[in-house]
Amino acid sequence: MSENPPSDAIAVGVDVGGTLLKAALVTVRGELQATFQQDSPRTAAALRDFILSVRRHAQRPVTGIGIGCKGVIDSSTTRVNSLPGNLHFLEGCVLREVVEMEGLPVCADNDARAALVAEVLWGSARGRRNVVLLTLGTGVGGAALVNGMLVRGVSGAACHFGHMTIDVRGGLCICGNHGCLETRFSSRAIESDYAAHIHRALPTLLKPDADGRVPNTEAIFRAASDGDASASRVLDLALEALTASVVSLLHIFDPELLILGGNIAAAGTQLLEPLQDEVDRRTRGLLQRKVPIVLQSAIGYGGVAGAAGLVFLHEHLLTI
Repeated sequence: MSENPPSDAIAVGVDVGGTLLKAALVTVRGELQATFQQDSPRTAAALRDFILSVRRHAQRPVTGIGIGCKGVIDSSTTRVNSLPGNLHFLEGCVLREVVEMEGLPVCADNDARAALVAEVLWGSARGRRNVVLLTLGTGVGGAALVNGMLVRGVSGAACHFGHMTIDVRGGLCICGNHGCLETRFSSRAIESDYAAHIHRALPTLLKPDADGRVPNTEAIFRAASDGDASASRVLDLALEALTASVVSLLHIFDPELLILGGNIAAAGTQLLEPLQDEVDRRTRGLLQRKVPIVLQSAIGYGGVAGAAGLVFLHEHLLTI
C-alpha cells in the first residue's frame, strides 16, 4: 500500500453477480460510504444506468469506476470474453465502453479476483504473498495470489476453481464440462439436491413456498442444524466435493491461507469447522503444516470493495 494515499479519494465499486447487482462508494481506506443493490441487469443499458445512479450519490469527485464481473474478463481491455448464463448479453462487450462516463477510468476483472484484491489491500490477506480465495454462491469462483502477483492466465480464465472436475461421471455444467465442483457445491446445486428430496416425498422440515420456489441454501443450513436429515445429507455430500477441491488447491498452490467468501460462507463455523478439520488431516502429510481457512473479511460486499480497489491500483494510489 502507498505510504500516504489521499484520504479523500473514492471510487465506485460494482459487483455484477448472477443474482444481484451490488455497488458502493468506497474510500481508499476500503470503507464503504454508501451501498446499493438491485436484481442483476438484463441489458447493458440497465447496468450503465445503475452505475450512473450510484455515482450521482457521491459528494465529491470520483476517481474511477471498478467492476467485478462473473465470467472470463480481460482486465487489460475490460472485454467480457465469456459469460454463460443469465448475463450472457454482456459477452463480447467492452465494459469501459458500456459504462463510459466523461472520461473516468473504468477498470474490470473477474469478480473473485476483485474479492481477493479487497482481502489483499484491506483484509485477512494483507501482507501475504501466497493466498487462494474461493467464492461460494450461485456458482463457485476463485482467485489466487502467487508470489505477490494475481494469477490471470492468457485470456483471464485462470483460477475458475468452480470448474475443476470433481466427478468424471457427473452432470453437465454451465461451462460445457461435466462433473465440475459447481455442480456439487453451490447454491444452485445444494438447493436442487434438497428439492429432489422433497420431490421424492422424503421427510423434510422445509417445503416449497406458495410460488413453488424451493428453500434457499441459508434455510437448508438452518434446517440441518435443526435435525433435518435430508438437509444434513445434502450438505454432507456437498461438503465432500468442496473438501476434495480445497485439498487439491492447497497441494497445488501451497498458500499461506485460504479464504472463503460468497453467500454460502455466511454459514460460518457450521461450514468452516468440519472443512478445516478434514482438509488439515488430508494435507498435513505433504505440507507439514496447517493452512488456515478463514472467512472473507466483508462477506456480501467484499467484491464491491475489491472492484474499487482495482481503480486505486490502476491510479497508483495503492499497491499490492
